[in-house]
Amino acid sequence: MSRSLRITLSLVISAVFLFFAARGVDWAQAARELASANYLYVLPMPAAAVWALYIRAQRWRVLLRPVGTPAMRNLVAATNIGFMANMVLPLRMGEVIRPVMLSRKENEPLGGILATILLERVFDLLTVVLLFGISATLVGVSESIRLWGYRLCWLAALMAASVVFVRWQEGLALRILQLVLRPVPTKIAEPIDRFFHGFVQALGILDSPLAFLQIVAWSLLLWLVITSVYTLGIFAFDLPVPWLLGSIVVSAVTAIAVAAPSAPGYVGAFQIGCTLSLAIFGVAESEAFAFSIIVHLTQFFATVAAGLYSLTREGLSLRQLEQTAQSGNRAA
Repeated sequence: MSRSLRITLSLVISAVFLFFAARGVDWAQAARELASANYLYVLPMPAAAVWALYIRAQRWRVLLRPVGTPAMRNLVAATNIGFMANMVLPLRMGEVIRPVMLSRKENEPLGGILATILLERVFDLLTVVLLFGISATLVGVSESIRLWGYRLCWLAALMAASVVFVRWQEGLALRILQLVLRPVPTKIAEPIDRFFHGFVQALGILDSPLAFLQIVAWSLLLWLVITSVYTLGIFAFDLPVPWLLGSIVVSAVTAIAVAAPSAPGYVGAFQIGCTLSLAIFGVAESEAFAFSIIVHLTQFFATVAAGLYSLTREGLSLRQLEQTAQSGNRAA
């Protein structure tokens, strides 16, 4: 698929998400909600968003131990710039920019670093799915949603079992991969094979119980901090939602929504995640949409500000970031 087609597809998906999130909104009511919100609760949100970036860098440092021991300064810079790029550049370029920047700074192989990004996503998804599954079984919701909660708990268990299988049955997993890739053209098969080998190397971190516990602890702390942003939003708009379980559900559903291809900054995907999750608790679409605007804007500007700070310190421009992403895609 060409780059322009992928950009067009992501914009279309964002437009569809935004349409469904906004179609039932009473704009006058949404404006009243925005005007009556308690913005004292909004003030800590940017700090929490920046703290989440730092926690990501700390967790990444643990994940990278089988690959190397990068300096914390380089990890923070690559994390800030990478997540900023996701906010302002198309096609989630930050997911490539981040490992490429670190690879160049630390002179470490790109394949192994790229694999840790996938491992990060695995831990994120496991944490989010598990939190959503647990919360959906505890919150007073419809039986169908509760059933989805049970399913997601099982999905988290299946994902964890798959990762364990690949690590402790490495030889068998690699043989299965070779069998699957046999009919695939070499041009496509070789990058997949290199990436999977890097992923297996990154899974070496699971051999250390202490490192594994550190990753789990950083992941839980990360998502508690992210959840705190939604908690502050619930307080700011005085939503009729149980603040702890409600914020877990909103953060989990929104995280799943923004995982879909979308425009830069997750426009549309973020709004549909907020409106769908708050609808579980009977929050009107106008209130939910107003909530999504404030929470989204605070996270957007905090992430971009952190990225621009690191970008300035590294002496880079957005154009150079795009070139970095393109070179990373070719290398991967």
